[in-house]
Amino acid sequence: MKNTLSGALVLGAALAYLHFDDTRRRRSYVLALALFAAAVLSKTVTAMLPAALLILFWWRRGSIDRRRDVRPLAPFFALGIAAGLLTAWVERTLIGAYGAEFQFTFVERVLIAGRAIWFYLAQLIWPSNLIFVYPRWEISRSIWWQYLYPLGALALLAGLWFPRKRTRAPLAALLLFCGLLFPALGFFNVYPFRFSFVADHFQYLAGIPIIALVSAGLATLAARWKPRSWMAAAAALALAAPLALLTWSQSRQYADAETLYRTTMGRNPSCWMAYNNLGIIKLPGNVKEAAALFEGALRLKPDYAEAHNNLGHALQMQAAPTRP
Repeated sequence: MKNTLSGALVLGAALAYLHFDDTRRRRSYVLALALFAAAVLSKTVTAMLPAALLILFWWRRGSIDRRRDVRPLAPFFALGIAAGLLTAWVERTLIGAYGAEFQFTFVERVLIAGRAIWFYLAQLIWPSNLIFVYPRWEISRSIWWQYLYPLGALALLAGLWFPRKRTRAPLAALLLFCGLLFPALGFFNVYPFRFSFVADHFQYLAGIPIIALVSAGLATLAARWKPRSWMAAAAALALAAPLALLTWSQSRQYADAETLYRTTMGRNPSCWMAYNNLGIIKLPGNVKEAAALFEGALRLKPDYAEAHNNLGHALQMQAAPTRP
């Protein structure tokens, strides 16, 4: 829900600021700042909006003017940075995003980021085999092929940079995609990295520029070829129908918590968190099955403190005498 709420607010802020950019009306500016503050309070990832707006201005005008473009965004940057610092502190001190599972060198974080970019692009282009919790990658500086991901991302950016005089749209869309993903690329510790370095909901906002680029490209081709109306409708249906079926199929796993965790365990057998959470659901109705699930979590992650505690609780419940 916070993804949906923050998305609506940050898009409203973007629209209001673009209106301010065209008219320079103070009312639009104040509205944009208020919506941005509400978006950041909903989810901190929306703090990337001012940077995204600068990319949009570069795409529209071919350059960025410090007085016209950068200076009015200073309050937005200040608010976004403050929200980011606060969230980083909360993640570490209150939620628990610290410890051995988050100890990565800068090079390893670059390897995570490069691989994540390609993962999200692939999932966006071909959204199949989606999982609530994906397997956590083994990241190592000594594995040569892991460097191909960040190098490939840099090569793609460079390849889109050279034709910028002809069209800036592909480069702008990719920069927006990477920029909106930046808080979740591994450079900052977030608690879900305990389970996986990637999650589908991390790219809800970041996917918009890529979708817009592809949609604009298809619209441009349609305007050039001028297909008949029935042909355009058939093409739209051929694209939308599979996506609708995938959405329907994916949504079924969210029917309830037990269905979600069982589906996750089936698609990602290494997800120790799913075993533990399903075991909690089974307590106190089915203590024996809950204990087996906690044991399964510990086989996958022997140092899982929560599962040790839950297993002890389940064994204690098994050993307790039954009241008449």
